[in-house]
Amino acid sequence: MFPRKALMAAPVMALLLSGTAASALTADQVWADWQAWASANGGKLSAATEVKDDTGLTLNGVSLGSPSGGDAVTISEVMLVEEEDGSVTVYPADITLPSAADGSKPATVTHTDLYISVHEDEGGLGYGIGATVLDVVFDVPGATEGAKVAGKAHLEELDGRYEYGAAAMGLSLSATKLAYDFTQTDPSIGMNQAQTSDTADLSIEGELTLPPGLDLMTLNTPQAFFAAARAGLGLTLAASQGASVGTLDDQNPMLPMKLSFASQPGETAVVMNKDVFQFDTSVSGLEISVLPPMVPAAVKATADGMAIGMGMPVVATDAGDYRLSMALSNLVVDEGGWAMIDPTGAFAHDPADLVVDLGGKLKIDMLDLMESQENGTAPKSMPELMTLDLKSIGASLAGAALSGTGAFTFDNSAVAAGGPPMPIGIADFTLEGGNALIDGLIKAGIITEEDATGARMMMAMFGKPGEGADVLTSQVEAKEGGQIFVNGQRVQ
Repeated sequence: MFPRKALMAAPVMALLLSGTAASALTADQVWADWQAWASANGGKLSAATEVKDDTGLTLNGVSLGSPSGGDAVTISEVMLVEEEDGSVTVYPADITLPSAADGSKPATVTHTDLYISVHEDEGGLGYGIGATVLDVVFDVPGATEGAKVAGKAHLEELDGRYEYGAAAMGLSLSATKLAYDFTQTDPSIGMNQAQTSDTADLSIEGELTLPPGLDLMTLNTPQAFFAAARAGLGLTLAASQGASVGTLDDQNPMLPMKLSFASQPGETAVVMNKDVFQFDTSVSGLEISVLPPMVPAAVKATADGMAIGMGMPVVATDAGDYRLSMALSNLVVDEGGWAMIDPTGAFAHDPADLVVDLGGKLKIDMLDLMESQENGTAPKSMPELMTLDLKSIGASLAGAALSGTGAFTFDNSAVAAGGPPMPIGIADFTLEGGNALIDGLIKAGIITEEDATGARMMMAMFGKPGEGADVLTSQVEAKEGGQIFVNGQRVQ
């Protein structure tokens, strides 16, 4: 993520992508709308000269002053061209941010063929944006002596569209390449960090659902946000990316870190509204190399894929669905990595896998909990966990594998008094290769024979032999009153 100060050009881009509907679009009307928008937000938008002709309007020396009264963001020239279809196309020159205290320019936005198309849309103005190349070059001084953030962000074949209607705002954005390269230094804390990233085929689709009559400029307090969320404010977002590579080099003297990574195409989806919060992300393959001095020798790990998903109700006075899933498939660590922890070959160097898939029912009012925390008051209701379904739990590593399933309901009668929800249900687990793993730990010198004896006794207490060699099974049953049984023997 880029440092916040490096994105100070955002007010200008927001200005170029904002407005209210007009009956007929002309260059003069778009310019007047922008000036009104800036004034309504405490700033001032002006131009040294305005030249009107039969094609539109040319502005020279455009300046956007901030509410704080500091130096203005400037654009040397902006052309607003009236098109035959009734839209207005805007061609801005390079954008320069205000000078820093030492006179340097902290950031400049340069581009090739940047344009912004303004068109009348149902309920508001719609915008399009495109550029062959868009660069943000920044060199931002920090708060302490010698501290700064410097680098460059780079976009290629940028294509986007923004729609502003009465009921929703929509955004689509794509680029064939997104790359950045920046450094962060701060001598006062020993920071000297460099990061690079290069991602292909970035795509983002999003929609912000608006409650009737909502003015987004009024969402300036937590209370206003909570009220808007209850009235129907919501967000959906879907993003995808192609192959990506990057590096991290942190020369911190206490914990130096140096690594490189590469990932295959991936996707991310987010839904947030008063009913649900959902987040899902996945990547079809990745490779990470950890380099000296973080480790004595280079270590590489690869995986065929990784996915994380979660969802929960936001406001559910009755029971709503929640879920959590994680998956890591075919994680392979090279022999250089195994040599650091298993130089004698005590373990099976098989690929590792992880699967977690669980869900259930939950009563909760997340907005009420957030409001009570903000206001310092007691919540009107406490969350209640109703059910838990262990659809699939699995992990395999170094020749051992653990798997399990189960289902529980919960007694919440003690929750109001500050007690925990009490589970009622059964879960079944299977462990394969547990004794072989313990033997490997002894051989590798990680545990002693005495430690192993205790571990084997615990396995014998909570497991019973299953089908096949070195297989243990265990059934955990929770009954009313907080009673816990393992393979029929009460342990609590």
